[in-house]
Amino acid sequence: MKSRSTTYRPWLARYSFAALVVTLFLLYAGGFTTTIGAGMIFPDWPLSNGSLNPEGWTQNTAMAAEHSHRLLGMIVGNLTLALTFWIWWVDGRRWMRRMGIAALILVVLQGILGGVRVLENEVNYAIVHGCLGQIFFCVLTAIAIGHTRVWHKLREKSDSPVKLSRTTGVVLIALLFVQLIVAAIMRHKGAGLAIPTFPLTPEGGLLPANWNFGVAIHFAHRALAVVILFAYSFWIVKLMRSTRQNFIRGLGLFACILLFVQITLGAAVIWMGRAPIITTMHVLNSAFLLATTWATHFFCYHAALEKSENVATAPANQADGSTNPQAVGL
Repeated sequence: MKSRSTTYRPWLARYSFAALVVTLFLLYAGGFTTTIGAGMIFPDWPLSNGSLNPEGWTQNTAMAAEHSHRLLGMIVGNLTLALTFWIWWVDGRRWMRRMGIAALILVVLQGILGGVRVLENEVNYAIVHGCLGQIFFCVLTAIAIGHTRVWHKLREKSDSPVKLSRTTGVVLIALLFVQLIVAAIMRHKGAGLAIPTFPLTPEGGLLPANWNFGVAIHFAHRALAVVILFAYSFWIVKLMRSTRQNFIRGLGLFACILLFVQITLGAAVIWMGRAPIITTMHVLNSAFLLATTWATHFFCYHAALEKSENVATAPANQADGSTNPQAVGL
């Protein structure tokens, strides 16, 4: 397609980030709905009490939370559809077009999972729905990062300016995702206050005196947070040593700030008896933390992704007799 290119497109970049911001509101709405236990306030789907605009939903907190979540889901779905078509129409990078398709598939799956969770009244679907939502958010983050001016400027350089360790970042992101699964199980199984004091247990120790499933999953959440704290300490040191790019360093430092905010919010959830706003902000910040860490780590793949595009376009350019160094990625 002649209109496709690998050049920086500022309006597409802005739209990508706008879709990301709207998705943050969707995550907040979903988190708040779960926090107040309003996931089944409407027993039907895709309509709410048989209507697109159920009577009295703006006056009832539970109805407002769930219906807002559904409306925002529709908006994000349409934004993602438009984003995918826009990318497919103008972006010359195959990996970016695949990212767009992946985002579209994920948002469709999210909608279906949300509907099945309601129709089947099955909390396990809600757990998968919550985890998949964070994966979708990370894919949108990768799309937005790939359209930034910084990403395109790095592509124009020939001295491989980004030399980050993939292994450390992968381990850290894997830990974050395991923590996400543990947290989703804990929330949906009602174990958020299984250990009602922090940082010590009610008995004054580090380990609970009595164990059951709720206590075990809650304690696993706390213990994994300690492991993640040490992992971040190791990761940020390696990041600072591996790159001189201020944008990447800034993302990494911002992720560390978000980590301490997350720990503080987690403590506040216990101290304030799982207050809805604080609890929901803890959930939202976890998504922001994962996405920011993933955005930083995604730069590790810059060289490989852009090299694959250069290899793919080089034969065509040579066949046309082109010697444009930008066309072959030199």
